[in-house]
Amino acid sequence: MTLRTLSFALVTLAVLAFAGSRLTAQEQPTRIVFIDSQRLIAAHPAGQEAARLQEQARQEIDALRADIEPIVQKAQAGLEVTPDERALYDTLVRSLEAVQQRWLEEIAAASQPALQAVDNAIRQLATERGFAIVLDGRVAAESGLVVYAQDNLDITQQVLERIR
Repeated sequence: MTLRTLSFALVTLAVLAFAGSRLTAQEQPTRIVFIDSQRLIAAHPAGQEAARLQEQARQEIDALRADIEPIVQKAQAGLEVTPDERALYDTLVRSLEAVQQRWLEEIAAASQPALQAVDNAIRQLATERGFAIVLDGRVAAESGLVVYAQDNLDITQQVLERIR
């Protein structure tokens, strides 16, 4: 056997081995499922507390915006804003920014147990049932990542049963 024939035989064997391994890998399909993360978080007690806090935050922030709005409208109408109004505007905007930041931190802290519980339940279920990928169905649909998926691929209900 010549060196050229041996090289050809080795390359052929390598290609066949690679192709064989690819065929074996494709025999076991990747299992992809979907969840509705908003529904899961809302079902958890910590998620319900976070939703309550979001409503409180919305009310407080809306009240501050309502105080700011007349000054903004006056300026947009081309009317002169007095130094006192400008100072009030600056104070209200700083207050609004501080309130928004405080609420973001408070809501994030309140929702953390729900996020952790949902994440743990998804991981356990995926491991037990051999799911390779778990996607948020809403995010996948809104982003155009997934165009079509069968209804039976949604495991939200199974995850809900684990977090309740």
